[in-house]
Amino acid sequence: MDLEFLELTDRQVRFIISETTPAFVNSMRRSMIADVESMSIDEVNFYNNTSVLFDEMLALRLGLLPLTGGGNYVPASSCSCNGEGCFQCQVSLTLNVKGPVTVYSRDLASSDPEVIPADGDIPIIKLFKDQELMLEAIARKGSAKDHTKFQSAIAASYKHLPKFSVKDCNGCKECVEACPKQIIKDEGGVVRLTDELQCTLCSLCVEACESGALSVTGDPHSFVFYAESDGSMSCKYLLTASVESMSKRANELANFVETFA
Repeated sequence: MDLEFLELTDRQVRFIISETTPAFVNSMRRSMIADVESMSIDEVNFYNNTSVLFDEMLALRLGLLPLTGGGNYVPASSCSCNGEGCFQCQVSLTLNVKGPVTVYSRDLASSDPEVIPADGDIPIIKLFKDQELMLEAIARKGSAKDHTKFQSAIAASYKHLPKFSVKDCNGCKECVEACPKQIIKDEGGVVRLTDELQCTLCSLCVEACESGALSVTGDPHSFVFYAESDGSMSCKYLLTASVESMSKRANELANFVETFA
């Protein structure tokens, strides 16, 4: 298996993975979406709300705020407090504001400086004159298998790496005109694909080639993988954690099978 990173930032990652199978790449995608645990607001206690939104609507907005940190916490379901709530499985974030003001995610005060909104400029609500909002939000750890609000990978996809070949071209240039991405060029009578990463394998160029000289197929063992984080964790950690989860489940399956061998 070979890896070639094309882009790696905290929010985005794109790489070419070769010498593997669609099953493995899809498993990595699914693990990145569903298995990686993160912190999210799971419960909200309202003490005063005279805003224009109901408590339930505000709680929904707060639950969708991506939170950083949480590596030292455990899910409430596996905590020694038996779900009652303690410093090992939950974090308290408080909010006490009075209008007129626009309330942003940065206005939430966390009991743990490591667990804060990933983006402080997310608007929560606009309070008008004399309107007040006082609440306590409880953040817990979970995965997207529990609820989609715990999903840190807001995008995870892959596609086959295109294989472009030309044989006995008559120079009609119909494929050049047909390409919607405009990535097929005729350079000195030679037709070539200028950017294979932009190719979507739509086959419009193949259909336009009356001579049948053009062939565009997907490499069955090479893929372009793309993922994007909501900011709660870096893409490097997201990728590493997803692979570790796959390895753990594979070992559990191997041990299970071995007991019956």
